[in-house]
Amino acid sequence: MKYVARFEEIEGVLFRFDTRIYLGAYDPSAKGVCVGAIVGKNPGSAAPQKLGELAALELKGDKMLPTVGNRFLEAFELARKQVPVNAFVRVWNLFYVCNKDLGQALMTAAQLSSRLPMCESEGDAVPVVWFGWGDSDAELNPFKRRFLAHSYQQAFFYDGRQKKVIGTQPKEGDFAKHTQGMPAALVNAFLATLV
Repeated sequence: MKYVARFEEIEGVLFRFDTRIYLGAYDPSAKGVCVGAIVGKNPGSAAPQKLGELAALELKGDKMLPTVGNRFLEAFELARKQVPVNAFVRVWNLFYVCNKDLGQALMTAAQLSSRLPMCESEGDAVPVVWFGWGDSDAELNPFKRRFLAHSYQQAFFYDGRQKKVIGTQPKEGDFAKHTQGMPAALVNAFLATLV
């Protein structure tokens, strides 16, 4: 797998946009094929190699990106389908402030308020959207609303309370479990029906 993103420094704050998890080799000269997206909270510890252009990123201990990539790869295998050439999974976030400390990232996002930039790719059509932004949270819930206002072709989340995959987009108060500690087999089996 290969991980790429476009990092920007805006008003002294580092942001990560257009994050992609390539499921095989990454050929920047070829057109990519988006096979899905995941919605998380915010970019964590992954770091840029360059600013202002789509480039490889350093994971720096970030486990979410490899986990998401592995779930999609295993789903293609279970479905007995070939992964398309230059296939990638988009990573969308409630906000794009880079900081492994969610509380600090949230404070920065709140300070920027109406000037908070979003990723342009959120408007792109994707075949399936996986929600993994965690439990209901009074401070995070307002950031969820722009995603909840969209209607996606196919959507799902792993419900942290019911301990099962739900084949719709979550409601604001649902527990759309983050990938950490999520049972892989249930997600793989469900995702295999969508790829």
